[in-house]
Amino acid sequence: MENTFASSGWVQEPDGRGTWSILCTCTLTTILCCWSSVAPNLPAKGDGEFRRWRYKFDLACLSVLGSEFILMVALGQWSSARCSVKDFHDAGYKDWSIQHAWFADMGGFLVNHPGEQLVSFPVDAKQLCALVKDGYVVYPALEEEEIEDKSKSGGLAKLFAIAQACWFTLNCLFRFAQGLFVTTLEVTTLSFILVFLVTSFCWYHKPMDVNRPITLELTVPVDMIRKNYDQADSWYETPFDFLSRDEWFIARFWKYYIQILHYMHIPLFTRPERRPYDRIPSHYGPNVDTRAEIICTPTVLLFSSVFLISWNSEFPTQAEQTLWRISSASIVAFTIGGGLTALYFHRTMFKAGSTQKMPAISNQERGPHHWIYSFVLSLRNIDPEQDPALEIPLRALVPISLACILYILGRGFILTEDLIGLRDMPKSAFQTISWSKYVPHW
Repeated sequence: MENTFASSGWVQEPDGRGTWSILCTCTLTTILCCWSSVAPNLPAKGDGEFRRWRYKFDLACLSVLGSEFILMVALGQWSSARCSVKDFHDAGYKDWSIQHAWFADMGGFLVNHPGEQLVSFPVDAKQLCALVKDGYVVYPALEEEEIEDKSKSGGLAKLFAIAQACWFTLNCLFRFAQGLFVTTLEVTTLSFILVFLVTSFCWYHKPMDVNRPITLELTVPVDMIRKNYDQADSWYETPFDFLSRDEWFIARFWKYYIQILHYMHIPLFTRPERRPYDRIPSHYGPNVDTRAEIICTPTVLLFSSVFLISWNSEFPTQAEQTLWRISSASIVAFTIGGGLTALYFHRTMFKAGSTQKMPAISNQERGPHHWIYSFVLSLRNIDPEQDPALEIPLRALVPISLACILYILGRGFILTEDLIGLRDMPKSAFQTISWSKYVPHW
């Protein structure tokens, strides 16, 4: 009689991988990269746990749907933080560090003004530097250790994400080296890893999950401060936004499109509704400096070119391969053409501090169809409060909007094909890497 309890030696796992494991590995890597890389700003005082979670969720979604934009946001904020350190050092405050700059730019300092009806509002690093130099607020003697104590560091989660990203990239490289099929989903995951590494570098010193700001007392009423700066016009975000209203022009388009979503009752990527703002939005994108541009250009070009890896890949149908080629080529064209166009608009039409004025409708232009002209002009600024800093000339709005629509279509197809392409793949897609080829034999 056969002994059914006979023991055996080490039994290896079945050779190969399945569709489910490919999907799970790519999904896990993408979620880890997009979630651990984003660093939201401080919430408002009255925000609960769900709102704080949603701010981070919005940034993570933006990292998936518009990786280039989240990269621009990170680079702009990184530029602003480094500029703040230089400004404070030039003013004689040598203990102002990059951690202080990040803490201020993410809404870590509120200014209070007893005796006025205006509620407390945040000031960023540039505004705080101007107020401190002019004696309107006392320099905050805050130690770096205090900022680190406020920060609930996600270092372990980010370290795990980096390890997973490196292991995933290594596996893809060895699969290419051994001629094994790499799915489009894995190629797309590689693009997320690239953006994750760069944004993590930019946001390395940014405190994570800080919820409590520090309140500073103004020595002079807000109205008097604005009068001393010759600011007689209305304000739209905070009374001191004129001190640092130097957003990259792409941020104008971002706010424009977000406002369209709000009009469509799709409240994604919310911005503060209170005036003055009770927090600094996490997707605030300051102008990038030269060092950030040097990092941005090759990163964006490499990101857009990653999808070309699957140019000659096997697809379930010829039509899917053609659409993939069109989509990947359009993303590269959008990056190159859009980059040159953005540079032109940035240097000419959207200079720092400039605002556009809507032309008035003359009596000669008023007629039976003058409402059409009025409607077209109104498209330049759809902000509910008609903030002039958010106005976009039509000669910039139309071409960039059309380019963004084409990009969304191409990007949308790539994300869709990543999933539907799993239904039919070559047999080599399920073969694992032969690691023994890289182990020395004696």
